[in-house]
Amino acid sequence: MTTSFEEDKKRGKIGERIFKEDFLDFLGITYEDVTGCQQFQVIDTDYLTKIGTYEVKANYKDDKLLVFEDWSNMEYKSKGWIYKTQADLLVFVSKRTRTMIFLPFTERFKKHYGYIKQNTKQLFNTSQKNGRMWKSAYRKVPFDMLAGYISVYKVKPDVDQSVSRPNFFQ
Repeated sequence: MTTSFEEDKKRGKIGERIFKEDFLDFLGITYEDVTGCQQFQVIDTDYLTKIGTYEVKANYKDDKLLVFEDWSNMEYKSKGWIYKTQADLLVFVSKRTRTMIFLPFTERFKKHYGYIKQNTKQLFNTSQKNGRMWKSAYRKVPFDMLAGYISVYKVKPDVDQSVSRPNFFQ
């Protein structure tokens, strides 16, 4: 499978917008969007708040599988975001249903990821940008391997998000 780096970035922006609207803004959490700051891109962190940092992935397909990138460029031995992120919380967003899967990125989970690596198959993808191509590696991890680590968040579709709410996190 070959994907376009630019198309991947566009899909990511949709997930980030959903996260901002349905979680941060909905709950009145004050945040700083650092998606465009290189110093945060290298540590795979998208948002800063007083209560933590967030990395948003827009690759959840409502299939009870989460995708973790082991290698972003295998030729150059560039590790994937699972090893680079310094976020406190990983957020996997479905563009179709706006469902979010929250995964606290703790030392406990990092150790558990070793178990995941031993018990899941590594898959490969080819990406391209400006005529250049590279190979990455990832894993699709079923929810049952993440039991006790994840929670599901979704704003009910009939909730009026324009209603003023108290801001508990300022």
